[in-house]
Amino acid sequence: MVLETIATLFSTLSTAADTTKAFKELVQNNRGDARLLLEELKKNATLCWLVVEREVEPQTAIEKMVTTSYDRMLEKGFDFNNLSPRKKKIRSVARLEDSDLASFLGNDVARLVESIYDRIKEMQLVYQVDPDNEKIDWNRRVINLHKRILLLMSHLRGWSE
Repeated sequence: MVLETIATLFSTLSTAADTTKAFKELVQNNRGDARLLLEELKKNATLCWLVVEREVEPQTAIEKMVTTSYDRMLEKGFDFNNLSPRKKKIRSVARLEDSDLASFLGNDVARLVESIYDRIKEMQLVYQVDPDNEKIDWNRRVINLHKRILLLMSHLRGWSE
């Protein structure tokens, strides 16, 4: 069901291979800090795919997620809207309007990037403090993070049309 939902929302990024290919293209077309951030997002997206495809437990993926480049760029005052200099706002797309991603439509790229990294940091903190809490649906949390990363990728690649 998760794979079908992802395929419906992001037809061009509906497999791990498609997502990796899109990241590679973006990385090749960027330099400096943006390139490092995209590499970091690629790693986090790969970890999310491993959870979505049920190859690893969500807790294992959460422990391996990284925020190093984002943290460094945030400290330097990097404008995350510069990841998409011509399209700073996430375009409203009909198929996303009734999804849990609707709150990002019409907002800037920086808000989405911040949301992605806030989620990663929150999951890591909660897992460190209370790893055995059965009330927490770790799988759902990783899937929701994954959809945000795919929305960013879709936007950066211009596939949200």
